[in-house]
Amino acid sequence: MEIIMRSMKTKKYILVTPAKNEEETLPLLAKSVINQSIRPSLWVIVNDNSTDNTKTIIDNLSKKHSWIISHELKDEVFEYDPTYRYSVVVREGFKIARKIAREAGFPYGFIGLVDADFILERKFFEKVLNEFRRDPQLGITSGGVYILRGKKLVWERTNPKFARGSPRVFRRECFNDIGGYKKFYAPDVLSNYMARIKGWKVKQIVNAIAVQMRPTQERYGYYKSSIKRGYVNYYLGTPTLSVLLWVLYMGILDNPIKASGFLKGYLEKLEKKENRVDNKWILELVKKDMSVTSNIQKILRIVKI
Repeated sequence: MEIIMRSMKTKKYILVTPAKNEEETLPLLAKSVINQSIRPSLWVIVNDNSTDNTKTIIDNLSKKHSWIISHELKDEVFEYDPTYRYSVVVREGFKIARKIAREAGFPYGFIGLVDADFILERKFFEKVLNEFRRDPQLGITSGGVYILRGKKLVWERTNPKFARGSPRVFRRECFNDIGGYKKFYAPDVLSNYMARIKGWKVKQIVNAIAVQMRPTQERYGYYKSSIKRGYVNYYLGTPTLSVLLWVLYMGILDNPIKASGFLKGYLEKLEKKENRVDNKWILELVKKDMSVTSNIQKILRIVKI
């Protein structure tokens, strides 16, 4: 597969970060990216209508480092949707980064995404890129997401066979093959399924450590974030019985607020009978991945850990 070998010959990558009022966390991320053992050839930080000092921080970074690019969105978003809006901002970042790389004429084999509330270990991208070199069929990877509890790093338990939304890296050929980054409530989930349909492997590299400075979903509230998760499961075609199983699990063993939000979001779309994803292959994969049997197995693995 000659086209794949193009990315097998380089460790160069471009990186995108969306930033919305991240004055407290962005400097810490920047320090960890600048100190990477394999640094990005280009890093585009997209300022999404921030009202704090985020713009100043990004501008200062771009003045000090020629490979860091500041890009600002000014599109007067009045009601901020932390899920669908995220895909819009990241998509814009990828568009700008690829345009700059193309016009500058420098090669890259990988496209990365990292949110502004992470700190990456020094060898994060080195570990990820080495994994790509070991397996030519690997299309999308993510690091393992950890949170700090006291003085201990704790892994956010998720399916290691499913790449996290951030920080993640696409093989360039895979990114092109799946049609890029889509506007969707959960673009990371969608891209994982699209990659698998196209024959690419998707995985999480748990020992590539990314420390998240706030737990997933905490910023905009567990209830609101869980409603959006319910939307996503509806659009992707998750069976209703599987949704009810997860609601039961979350209500008893996780967080009742998450459970109620998740159920509300799913039922809201179900009642309106909105159209689901228009891709029969995705619907079939989701039906298999999110069957009652499959979800019982996932829950048992989580409880056992």
